[in-house]
Amino acid sequence: MNELTTEAANIIDWLREYSQKRLNSRIMDERRCLSPHAVLDLGNRGILGMQIGQNYGGLGLNNRDSMKIVEQLAAIDLTLATFVVNNDFLGIRPIQNHATEELKEELLPLLARGRELAAFALTEPVAGSNPQAIATQGSIDPQGGWRLRGTKVWSGSAAWAGVINIFAKLTNSEGKATGISGFAIRQGTSGFQMGAESLTMGMRGMVQNFIHLDDVPVNTKDLLGKQGEGMVAAHDGMLHTRLAIGAMCVGGMKRCLQLMLRYSSRRSVGTGLLLDNPVTLVCLSNLTAATTAFEALIGRITELLDEGKSIPTEAYIACKTAGPELLWQAADSLVQLLGGRGYVETNIAAQILRDARIFRIFEGPTETLTMFLGSRVLHQNEELHQFLSNSLKSADISERLKGIASQVNDLWSKTNAPFVDSAAALRWASMKVGEIATYALLLAALRSLSHQSAQTQRAIKWAQQEFDRLSDLALNDNSFASVLFDSTKATEIISSYIETIGDLEQTLAGEEATIDPILRREVLEQIKQEPDNNFTPLTPPVTVSQHTEFGLEIETWLIDWIAKQLKTTVDRIDTSKSIFHYGLDSVTAITLIADLEDLLDREFPPALVWNHPIIKDLAEHLTQENTLNSGEITAETAVSPVNNNGKIDVDNLSDAEVESLLSQMMAQGVER
Repeated sequence: MNELTTEAANIIDWLREYSQKRLNSRIMDERRCLSPHAVLDLGNRGILGMQIGQNYGGLGLNNRDSMKIVEQLAAIDLTLATFVVNNDFLGIRPIQNHATEELKEELLPLLARGRELAAFALTEPVAGSNPQAIATQGSIDPQGGWRLRGTKVWSGSAAWAGVINIFAKLTNSEGKATGISGFAIRQGTSGFQMGAESLTMGMRGMVQNFIHLDDVPVNTKDLLGKQGEGMVAAHDGMLHTRLAIGAMCVGGMKRCLQLMLRYSSRRSVGTGLLLDNPVTLVCLSNLTAATTAFEALIGRITELLDEGKSIPTEAYIACKTAGPELLWQAADSLVQLLGGRGYVETNIAAQILRDARIFRIFEGPTETLTMFLGSRVLHQNEELHQFLSNSLKSADISERLKGIASQVNDLWSKTNAPFVDSAAALRWASMKVGEIATYALLLAALRSLSHQSAQTQRAIKWAQQEFDRLSDLALNDNSFASVLFDSTKATEIISSYIETIGDLEQTLAGEEATIDPILRREVLEQIKQEPDNNFTPLTPPVTVSQHTEFGLEIETWLIDWIAKQLKTTVDRIDTSKSIFHYGLDSVTAITLIADLEDLLDREFPPALVWNHPIIKDLAEHLTQENTLNSGEITAETAVSPVNNNGKIDVDNLSDAEVESLLSQMMAQGVER
């Protein structure tokens, strides 16, 4: 493999020394915040702009150098490495490769030395692994450009970033979609509202934010690539991020193995030294072989990229599917080997386990991507086979993969059993072929190495065994069919658990997160009217039967619902703003949709609130599609069947409705 440049080698040496003297990963994890000095120091070393060209003040490192630095960072701290990868590959790369020259000259010098950070926002509550389902829209602004509306979720470092790459579906003057476009939007732009942070099980030192877009103005200067081709920039950033995730997994696996060796070589058990125990040796043997194999794949891809060679999408996908699964095995094995010590937070292993878990989901779940990879192979995608045959010099592996894929496809094309239809059976076939293709790439990468050490030869045997094992399972082992059931039976069995464990949900309020109304900037009318300041934050339901227009009634109901459910007051609610501005999240959005369905006696799509986030727009949309049932509308009518005398009318309720009502009353503290 190619040697590192002096610049990259110096940075790695610096990181090793710096991590010992200036970093405390557990404190950053406990405080849920990266140390400010660490971010500044990484910026000053150029690590937050590794691949930005030197003409903009960056280091201009090649792919191999960058990935080795990422590997080193991950061995030190997975959270810190993820922060750098998010910034450099999801944040900066789309700007560096797809922004206008004007925007590059404005942003890249700042980003190159970490004076500002960059973030990426594609995922939405109803658009995770399928970007084409995004609901964020951009409509033509009569003054020029577009206005963006929508909500993004789980945007890493968004609250800290000076610029965020946002992707939206643009519409023309007739309201027709013209494709997804990407925009680099500066923090502080009108209508750009940073939402709440998500409290995650791992990666606690980073922030993951909601982003709310309320008529955010953008123009052609802000575009990432051509109008309607924003996914080109997004796809490029995500592919290289998947490669970087692979590099992080290599560093993480090596760190886990270091800790496992350190412990097992010092710990004596009933059978003697733990390192000599056969269970330990089998575990270490498999993990070291896996590490060698996966490191070879990452290394070969980066070398080929630096040579200007084309890398197929399938190779990047294998980086994302194989690496996180192998890292998870290593992290779980570390905790298991350490026993009780592995469960103690101060012993490093627990944090590694929590941090490693995200990689199996981040940038596409393993299952989704594996199925996509298998589908590409089944549809005879020649780019992958050319890569195996020419770049990795393994034409025999390519031919064998084709043959196995054809056999698996024939097997599941002839029968649906035990799945419901042929489409489901073929998806299962794609999953199996995707797993086999992943190990075909690992095996080919190992065999293509110019230097075949003893460790490499051992890793080749391991990869060959895994390739053969998965192939045999896909073609011969359908034993799971005898225990597999359909979705109806699954629902029936799991729903029956309510009889043995109940229908559980904790409703005790948590910490108060809003400022006391008396201390707010606005002077509330309720406070003015109550000299003793005995003020209740939640106002009584607002009766709106006097309104003659349905739209006003729905709008008032929405205002009251927001005030009650999101712990604010009616006078603070601006209907021209997004409902997410007041703290709505994906969970409470589901509650709102359910309450609207109860109120209006009809079903609504799960994406209703995200498609119409502006309160006034949501009311108008509901007005167009519904008519009132009858009676007064208050926030209470959607959740409590109380008659005009203030009593609960149970005479006409079914047993199921009575049971549901009692559960609600117990949860809400209603007196009976």
